[in-house]
Amino acid sequence: MPTLTQLLTRGDTLAVERGRLTLTPASGRSVPADWLAAHSTDLIAQAASITDVTALEYTGYSVGHYGPKLAGGVTLQFYCLTTGQELFAIFNASTKRTRTTRYGSKGDPLPPGQFRVGKRSAFYHFWQSTGLAVHRLSDFHDYMGKLRRLTFTGSLSKGERLDATTLRPLTISAGAMRALVERNLPDTPPTSSRQRPNKAPTSIPDKKTQQRWQTQGVQLKSTTGEPNHGNKGNKGVRIYGQALPSRRTVS
Repeated sequence: MPTLTQLLTRGDTLAVERGRLTLTPASGRSVPADWLAAHSTDLIAQAASITDVTALEYTGYSVGHYGPKLAGGVTLQFYCLTTGQELFAIFNASTKRTRTTRYGSKGDPLPPGQFRVGKRSAFYHFWQSTGLAVHRLSDFHDYMGKLRRLTFTGSLSKGERLDATTLRPLTISAGAMRALVERNLPDTPPTSSRQRPNKAPTSIPDKKTQQRWQTQGVQLKSTTGEPNHGNKGNKGVRIYGQALPSRRTVS
């Protein structure tokens, strides 16, 4: 398996842009899609380790209810590429029908795996940061698998729980990556003497990564509120000692 240092030593340009690896070889030749699919996760993990950032691979989600008032929420599950930890983040969401239709009455539970959020919610802002499309706010359950195409970053809140408001696609510029690893590179001729290929970087293809998540009981603290309000820090109801919701887990 090639290492990040080896690729940079030979003059290749690598970056992580909005959660995807880009690679421009010094040779000017195109990068085979199957090669990128096979090595992108390892290279992103190396880049994250060198730059000291958290790199998260989405593995699934679950819909549940929390606290005495059984407030609805959606839990996103992640695998940390640098530490091997299994982490999660909770977003407020509605799990009930907001109006009566031929499929059910207002207040009835939504089908398993479905949830609703508003345009002011933290989950909606998170989704917008990915650049992924969604047709309607009621259709997120049909698009969750697309999160597997990206690598994310975020800050830990407590234990295995991530601060949901800090989740976003990982970005590491080519300049930052080279500057941080250059001190470990062997002496080589100046890179300015190399001819830069006149072509755009190649991104990794849209290909599902292997799911690593295995549901575990964890200690969590959740805030609740209306779906439009998102996570509000210390406001709302706090829940301690609850297990990670898994009864309606969707891969």
